[in-house]
Amino acid sequence: MMNRVGFLGGTDAMRIMNDDWHDLYLEKTGQKKPDDLSDIFKVQLGIYTEGLHVSWFEKQTGLTVLQTNTKQSKDYPFMWANLDGWIKDQGECFLEMKHSSNGVSVDAKARYYMAQLQHYMYVAEAKQCYFSVIKGNDEPEHVIVDRNEDYIELLIETEKAFWYHVENEIPPEILPKGKTAAAKSMVNDIPVDGMRIADMSKNNQWADLSATIIQTAEQAKLYDDSKKQIRDMVDDDVIEAFGHGINIKRDKRGRLTVRLEKQDG
Repeated sequence: MMNRVGFLGGTDAMRIMNDDWHDLYLEKTGQKKPDDLSDIFKVQLGIYTEGLHVSWFEKQTGLTVLQTNTKQSKDYPFMWANLDGWIKDQGECFLEMKHSSNGVSVDAKARYYMAQLQHYMYVAEAKQCYFSVIKGNDEPEHVIVDRNEDYIELLIETEKAFWYHVENEIPPEILPKGKTAAAKSMVNDIPVDGMRIADMSKNNQWADLSATIIQTAEQAKLYDDSKKQIRDMVDDDVIEAFGHGINIKRDKRGRLTVRLEKQDG
């Protein structure tokens, strides 16, 4: 297993941006051994299925994945990237693979690993990456994650701040939580498959409409339930039923449509 003391990789970037500085500092200064992952089944399963994962990704996409060596940042030698593969004929683009449990979308997983992906994109000088996930025993799904310079700028500043403590053997006491919080707030705005997650909490019109929807939710449910019940009252040989201001018609496919009858005057 690679000696992880002398550099920061993608997993380290995630820990730094999640404010896990104390244990990581002890590991990087050799005062604590990193967790032994050799007996963690989920980790070993991901490693064992990498070959199949790559082959299936190539089959799905028609792309060719090339093996890569570990890359080192030109500007900051302590920043490294251990890529799963480089995408042939896609310009500056690599593949990152994960094997996870079911229940979480690929989009959500990509955002969870955003610090790792942006760290790799900076070190490898990539414009984007393919992020592929096997969820349980399901067929792999993938998304494309774009490089984000604003996020990377904060990421580099935060990694440099952490590395200062490692180089000078000064235990980190005060963490730059303002920077890490700012980076976390950017994650939803980074395009994944060209789409972002929008925070509408400061939009007044959204707030007004949300309040109305919440207030009328029970009425809406009662409305839908009543429509279902009144449709159930229409016998199969009835093409139209009406009364008390309600009209129900059956179309040629047998579907029943409920309408309000026009009132006189």
